[in-house]
Amino acid sequence: MRNAGFSTILDRRQAATMLAVSGLCAAVLFSCATPAAAKIRCQGIFQVNKHGLVSTQICRDRQIARVARSYGWRVSDDEVRNKPLKKVQICRALGGDNRLKGACGAYSRQNYF
Repeated sequence: MRNAGFSTILDRRQAATMLAVSGLCAAVLFSCATPAAAKIRCQGIFQVNKHGLVSTQICRDRQIARVARSYGWRVSDDEVRNKPLKKVQICRALGGDNRLKGACGAYSRQNYF
């Protein structure tokens, strides 16, 4: 009878230990799983990476937003990126700017007149 009670306590201790260890492991995993600090760096319409410069849509959209803000437009990078008509409006209005030659492409003002 005493052995049955002793094994129950031991099983409870083992279960508590296993629970504590698994909780600790989960805490370590969650603390290590923070978002990556990799941020896209742009130089004009080109993305900077370890091999050199690459023309990407994200950097072109950022350039369009940056030029629009320099003219006083209240527009964010995300707005240009997520709303294609906003990009068309900006490019039609400001397409003559030399900074937008590669970013606007077919939407620039010179293609409509």
